[in-house]
Amino acid sequence: MKKLLCLILILSFLLSLYACKGEVTDTEVTEEESYVPVDISDVVSPFSINGEKVPYALFRYYYGLVKYRYDQDDESYWDSHDYAEEIRNEVLRYIRRAYAMEECAKQYNVSLSVADKKQVEQSILSQRLSAYADDNDYFRSLDEMYLTEEINRQVEEQAVLNDKLLEYLTSTDSGPKISSSPELVKRYIDNYVIRTDHILILNDPGDDRNENETLIKEIDEKLKNGADFEELRKKYSEDEQTNQTDTGYYIAEGDISQILSDAAFALGEGQISGVIEAPYGYHIVKRYAKDEDYIKNNLNGVFLSFYQEHIFEQMLKKLMDKQTVEFDQSFYTYTPLNIK
Repeated sequence: MKKLLCLILILSFLLSLYACKGEVTDTEVTEEESYVPVDISDVVSPFSINGEKVPYALFRYYYGLVKYRYDQDDESYWDSHDYAEEIRNEVLRYIRRAYAMEECAKQYNVSLSVADKKQVEQSILSQRLSAYADDNDYFRSLDEMYLTEEINRQVEEQAVLNDKLLEYLTSTDSGPKISSSPELVKRYIDNYVIRTDHILILNDPGDDRNENETLIKEIDEKLKNGADFEELRKKYSEDEQTNQTDTGYYIAEGDISQILSDAAFALGEGQISGVIEAPYGYHIVKRYAKDEDYIKNNLNGVFLSFYQEHIFEQMLKKLMDKQTVEFDQSFYTYTPLNIK
């Protein structure tokens, strides 16, 4: 699930970048010129984990990824918003988790095989050949995504290792280290899972954010005056995935952004939140009663996955809590406007 979220963010990043490309101007690189990637080789590591310096290139990639969730490639967003500290802390959590996952994999002797690494290389090469016109286009796109070839490969390998580790921990080969007991899964659902739905208005690239804010406030006012939540969701919500069901969906703590998770779990059954502002748009959330029959019929399906991923994340969190993190002063100076 965590990998899926990351891949969705990366995909949305890619789509936006290509959608925003316009005609070539005199100041842009032409096809005849050789594109030179941004040189970050001399930029110092912003922090270290357990004595190992974190490459600036890795920090830069995650910073760009998180930054995009806020500004949607609209630099003017930062004229009236200041989330520099929030972005730095979120990037720090991403990287600390990645290091904890690799440490956990070492503890259980889980590693990528030669075939695994070859598959990653083939996947990257296939994408390069199919998605980019030439080397100039490829390297320019990497820069736009705050990526280098090395970090691109590293992130892809980490995603494969993450899946391989989780598969091992839940398999009979490991004991298993993460149980699939129906009793434990049900107890987890009772304590950490809720059923909810939301109305989402996205701040897409090019949108007038003030108009989106006005719209979500109008929807909120209608709900306060007794309008039906489901009817308004079907009419206005821009979440294509949740719009495909009339039964709501189940979420576990940690599956969604902290601000949205806090708001959803604070609601009682049947309650509707007010407007919740997120970097990428606006939400109004409703919490529903759980469907016990549905839960019973899916204990070995979606809810087993919820439980196993929750235990996996708890294992990684324990390792993260033991990490020694030392910061270079430069870590505190990065903002969305000076990251390079």
